[in-house]
Amino acid sequence: HVFRPYESHLCLLTVADLAEFREVFSKAKHIAIITGAGVSAESGLPTFRAASGHWRKWKTQASARDLATPQAFSRNSSLVWEFYHYWRELALKAKPSAVHLAIAECEARLRQQGRAVVVITQNTDELHRRAGSKHILEVHGSVFRTRCLSCGDVDVNHNSPICAALEGKGDSDPNCPDADIPVGNLPRCDEGGCDGLLRPDVIWFGETLDSHVLTKVEKELDACDLCLLV
Repeated sequence: HVFRPYESHLCLLTVADLAEFREVFSKAKHIAIITGAGVSAESGLPTFRAASGHWRKWKTQASARDLATPQAFSRNSSLVWEFYHYWRELALKAKPSAVHLAIAECEARLRQQGRAVVVITQNTDELHRRAGSKHILEVHGSVFRTRCLSCGDVDVNHNSPICAALEGKGDSDPNCPDADIPVGNLPRCDEGGCDGLLRPDVIWFGETLDSHVLTKVEKELDACDLCLLV
């Protein structure tokens, strides 16, 4: 069963719909909850498309979505890190919404009943984790993880700023000059003295989804007897 409670602003559930949902929900043993950007918008965090569309837009003459590519990082890693520093700071200041909290509470209650719940999210802000959800699959990665371009090490990083050179940078004002931070001063890998350049551990435009995460998602969707799209 798949229910889409927020599929349309014009979608109104009838008494019969609610009764059917309650029956299906009460019997479900393995529930998958799929969430997108709208959930985090309730936290006051703009969707990535909205935030990237306004970040220095009139200065660059292009959407900052153009920065979310491997090619952009190769051309100007300083500018890309400025944008992701801006995005990380927004996410750090945001608080889990009522939706995040309700999902986490639902998961906790159902787990106590021996029922399985997984949250599959496209969001990279980790607000589900901060709300208390335990079983989360982040399809597009997380802005609070880094990946080394040299050794491939993936690490969790919630530092603010992520490196000294980015402190006070990332202003979205079109009149703000680019920082032009030397590559050596951008986030670097400290795994075993590697010192390789780090990138955000997110899926950029033009990249394929992580096969390991995708395999887990497919297994969860195959196993679930109820899928909620939020």
